[in-house]
Amino acid sequence: MQYWETYLNDHRAGATAGTALARRIWRSNRRTKWGPIIEEVAESIEQDLVVLDEIRAAAGVSGGDLKRAAALLTERASRLKLNGHLLTYSPLSRVLELETLMSAVRGKQSLWATLHTAAPSHPEWSDFDLAILEKRGSQQLESLERVHEWAVTEMMGAET
Repeated sequence: MQYWETYLNDHRAGATAGTALARRIWRSNRRTKWGPIIEEVAESIEQDLVVLDEIRAAAGVSGGDLKRAAALLTERASRLKLNGHLLTYSPLSRVLELETLMSAVRGKQSLWATLHTAAPSHPEWSDFDLAILEKRGSQQLESLERVHEWAVTEMMGAET
């Protein structure tokens, strides 16, 4: 059980940072044409966090507060970068943040796939439709890839 506890707590820490990043991306882009799509993805990511907490509870896993705090601190520290803008949101920040969030979603997809593989040995997870969660991750990724394509185009246009 210790491996599962560590595994789920590590993913919970990552989900904490990913959820905060998704909210930040939405706040910084809500007035763009992509705002509604980013908001939908951010809400979906938040729902996944709730499900992960339910899975952890079903497995009897608790704790991980220090890991979550460290993940959140890391997410906040990542905002401090030399991107050509001191006080405003940079087109480079948008691209990098979207790429980071896409990586996080891919990690979450791996979580759902791993749990799906292990589920036959864990009846406490039988109430969770892990295949749907994997599919939702794919939908999140597809949306983020479309926004990323726009963000790259915007960044290139800003350089000219």
